[in-house]
Formats: sequence, structure tokens, C-alpha cells
Amino acid sequence: MRILSRGAEAKLLASDYLGRKSVVKMRERKKYRAKELDEKIIAERLRNECSLLSRAKKAGVRTPAIWKVEPENFTLVLEFIRGRTLKEELLKGTRGAEKLCKLAGKEVAKLHSNGIVHGDLTTGNIIVHGKMLAFLDFGLGKISGKAEDFAVDMLAFRKTFRATHFNLLSGWKALEKSYAAAFPRGKEVLRQIERVEARARYY
Repeated sequence: MRILSRGAEAKLLASDYLGRKSVVKMRERKKYRAKELDEKIIAERLRNECSLLSRAKKAGVRTPAIWKVEPENFTLVLEFIRGRTLKEELLKGTRGAEKLCKLAGKEVAKLHSNGIVHGDLTTGNIIVHGKMLAFLDFGLGKISGKAEDFAVDMLAFRKTFRATHFNLLSGWKALEKSYAAAFPRGKEVLRQIERVEARARYY
């Protein structure tokens, strides 16, 4: 298997499953944690990610299909979704950049409308798959109904978006506008972002 990427929580490997191209996500142990505690945390995050992927799919958001779960190895075998990341598409200066941003806002609204906090919203965790966007990596996500949690999700997204796509600020405005239009509590969440950010400056 070939390593696709390695993050703080897991490594992704390219593989085949029953003749189909797949992605193997292996959560890695933390040596600084006691083994029993470490295994408990990893197992809980694995279950949580499976639950969120399924819930997002039911909400109409494109996510990788779960083909196999190996809890003893803390491993998921997932569908490989073809396409470029939204990050790559926006960085190459595609003409449809703002359209893609609007679509991203609409899809995040679907997640939040169904109580799903992604936990790591970045343009690198979104695949442009034909005319759709597919959302990846729900490993840090959770279920919530709080505007505060949705605001934290959007604030993290805004920070990474502005840092990576600093020449496309109109794209972020389009994303926010689309999000607010598609999520009944969207305007409330966007107002909350400023309060969350203001508090963070004092810590």
C-alpha cells in the first residue's frame, strides 16, 4: 500500500478492496498516552467517524462509503473518491471559483442543519467530484445543536480559507452568503463567529 498522506491522528494509504480502488485510514497510537486510555480514545473516535460519515450521507452530503471497519486495528477502508481537492481547484484559479465556494457553503449548511460539526473544515478536506463536492475526514467531528459549535466550525474554516486563498476573499463571502441562505440558523451562526473570535483573543 502507498501512503497518500499522514496527519496528526492517522495515515491514509492507497489500496484495493474487492477490486475497487480504496483508501485505508489507519489511526495511529500516541506513545505519550497510557495504552489503555489511548486505545479507548482511538476506538471512540473510530466509532464517531463512522457515525458521522453515515449521518452526513443521510443528510445528502457526499462522503466516502465505508467498505470495511477493523476496530482491532483502528482502521477504516473507505471508497476512493476521484477528483481534485477544492484547495487545488481554487489555487489554480478556475473560472468557477465562486460557484464552487457557494456550493461549499450550501453543503456545510446541510451538515449543520443535521447537527453535524465537521471539526476540520478546510478546502483540502473537500473533493470536487464532477458537479458535486465530497467531504472527507470527520475524525474530529461531533454531533451538536449549539450555534456556538457551528460558529467554531465555520471560524476554523474561515481562518484556513483566508490563509490559503487570500486572493479569493470574494469566494469566502460567497460561501458565507450561500451558507446563511441554506441554513435557517445561518445568520445567527455567522454573528456568533465574531463573538467566538473576540473571546479567543483574550486567551
